[in-house]
Order: sequence, then structure tokens, then C-alpha cells
Amino acid sequence: MNQTLPTRSRLALLLGVLLTIAWPGVLYAEQPEQVPDVPAASGFLLVASKQMADSRFRKTVILVSKHGNTGHVGVIVNRPLDVTLDKVFPENPAAKNFTLFEGGPVLPKQISYLVRGSVFVKGALALSENIYLAYDLPLLGELLNGKRDYKDLRVVHGMATWAPKQLEYEIKLGDWYVVPLEDADIFDRPPAELWQELYRRATRIEV
Repeated sequence: MNQTLPTRSRLALLLGVLLTIAWPGVLYAEQPEQVPDVPAASGFLLVASKQMADSRFRKTVILVSKHGNTGHVGVIVNRPLDVTLDKVFPENPAAKNFTLFEGGPVLPKQISYLVRGSVFVKGALALSENIYLAYDLPLLGELLNGKRDYKDLRVVHGMATWAPKQLEYEIKLGDWYVVPLEDADIFDRPPAELWQELYRRATRIEV
């Protein structure tokens, strides 16, 4: 039977198609009846489990925060690239002293940075008492040039995002372990050792 859909139904169908195109992997087929809570604190760590099927996130550690009512956002913290920041900011000589990190598959051209210290970061997301996630490029230039006091700086491109309840669903499936954020894990431990160490910590917590 060939019937024309009501306008409201056509709009809903179109919105569903657009969401699927714009957010690949965000929609999932079945909502669990109950999903586990994720920490209410501003920032926490996700540690990929060994059953993680998505190659983009295997053996990753992601620093995550809730993003209003729209889900969660985060950046991978253990994937340094063989690229120094002067390739991204050639006009800034000090940038050659910093390594660029891969932050995630969403918005790959987006530059953001994690900064540890008491520096005021306009529009930044406070992930802990001492760590902020920020996007302000003029301020990043001041940090790179030593014009602002700070303890540590990590610059990333791209990010990871989750729709409402998606992260809780993935945790329920066993894709992720949730680990409390400790500043030292982000900046004081070699990135190559981070996943293995936090995986051991997470599985001890689970047991």
C-alpha cells in the first residue's frame, strides 16, 4: 500500500537519517532496561577493555566529562603522534617542543588541550581541581610561549563523543572500565604504559 507519511513522521524519519550520517556509531539498536551510572564528578577515565571491538579505541585511555544533557565528551590521552606542534602552528617557534596527541575520531581538525595548573582558562571545562580542557587558541599560544604559568600541557586533535545514555550502554556491554581521575596518570606516567597500568587497576577494582 502506497501512502504518504504525515509531515511530522517524514521529519522524524529525516532527523533519524541525518543523525546516523552525522554521528556514525552513536545510535545503537537496543536500549538496555537499566544502565549503570557513570561518575557525577566533572572528569573521570575510561579504560578500554580487552573485548573492545572498535579498532579506533583499542587499548585507549580517555579522559571524559559529562557535556550538559547531551551526553559525554572526552579526549584520548595515551596516543602521542610522531608530530610536533610546529607542524600545526608553524608561526610559533616554541611549538616544536610539544608533541601532538590523537584525541579521537570526531572533529579531527579540532585542536584542544589539557592544561594542569592554576591558570585561568576562559570557557574551559574543569575536569579536576587542577586539570582543564580548553579550546582557546590565543591562550594556547601564550602557554606555548611561556607567557602563562602552568605545570603541564597536552595538545590533542579530535575527540570522542557519546549521545545521552550511549556511554552507560557501552559500559554495561563491557567495552569500558571506569577509573577515577588522578592528575598524575595524565601527565606523570609515560603514555605507552598508561593503558596497561590502568587496566590492571580497573580489573582489580572490578574483582
